[in-house]
Amino acid sequence: MKRVGILGLASAVLLSGCNFFGGEEDDEANTPDVSEADDSLTVVPSIPSEENYYASVLQDGAYVHGQTRGYGLDLGYSRKDLDWLELGLEDIAKERFDPNDYFFQEGTHLSRETVKSWLLRYDEEENPNGLNPSLGDGDDPMEQEKNSPWVLANVLEQNYMNVNDEGDYSTGGVALGLSLYSEYEFSHDGKSDSVPIKAAVQEEKGMEFAETIVNRMREGVDSEEDLSDVPIVVALFSQQPKDSVNAGHFFKVGTFEPGENPHWENINQEHVQFPSPAANEDHRDDADRFTQFRTDVQAFFSNNIGVVGRARYEDNQMVKLNVDVNIQYKGKAEVVALTQYIAGQVEEYYENIPVDVNISALSGSLESIVSYHPDREPFIHIIN
Repeated sequence: MKRVGILGLASAVLLSGCNFFGGEEDDEANTPDVSEADDSLTVVPSIPSEENYYASVLQDGAYVHGQTRGYGLDLGYSRKDLDWLELGLEDIAKERFDPNDYFFQEGTHLSRETVKSWLLRYDEEENPNGLNPSLGDGDDPMEQEKNSPWVLANVLEQNYMNVNDEGDYSTGGVALGLSLYSEYEFSHDGKSDSVPIKAAVQEEKGMEFAETIVNRMREGVDSEEDLSDVPIVVALFSQQPKDSVNAGHFFKVGTFEPGENPHWENINQEHVQFPSPAANEDHRDDADRFTQFRTDVQAFFSNNIGVVGRARYEDNQMVKLNVDVNIQYKGKAEVVALTQYIAGQVEEYYENIPVDVNISALSGSLESIVSYHPDREPFIHIIN
């Protein structure tokens, strides 16, 4: 078994700037050469990580929030869907916008008002820019909603910035995540109902929405910056029902190069919770492996230990596993021992898969973290 690194933290806050997971302490060679001639814009230094995150642009020393920040939460969408919509879109953007050449900034070209108008139903007089369909036929509002469900749930914008020799920043690329309902839920006068959206409808309408939105952005909606010559990547995301235990997934990505027809590719992605009936049915071998891992962890203490896993699959292969462990303990030494044990079990059961484990008390406070990647030794953080 490989050695396990241990780090005790004075705080539960783990900053991305801390070089916990390998890489050289002096990373100047890997940080893009950025001129700071523009006093208002700077870049957070790039820190090595397996995820290869983008360095972020700062304005007057502060993080730049997008105008639609938090809009999905305002609409009542699940946190897990919104988190993966954001982080997954960054992963997709890396295929076109190399993190060594571009810097990340939340979307600034679409206003909250514009996105809201696009998400509302089309109305020739009151909302001519609406992308969701007008109400359907029917004898009452519930029937009308059911006969013409919303498809577009959210629009997330991310900007990828270039810097020239004079230190001036401009948008070098845009990534858009279009979140599409897999199930449209609606209510009227205390009555609730829902209608499923077929995958074929999500794909067809999503591609139509993408072309319309890209054209509007190139024509200058909301933006003072000319985007006519800026490449735009659009990823289609299937949003799960609110009561789903799994996050949504991306299923198609289109690249819109200036002056060219869009190029579309399929994405085979899935999120699965362990244990669950879906895992047993669709990923039996992985479900059995997680059950054995869970049994071993639970056998370590006489106290009850809750163990739940959330896996991401790409092309039908598990590529990442997150595990939440809830414990009841009497002393910190128990936490240290359990964390060390879990680190060894993770390496034994998931030798070729990146795994992150959060170990929390029943009160919800984070007690320790295990981080494992096949390219390095497992690492643990004990939170003091």
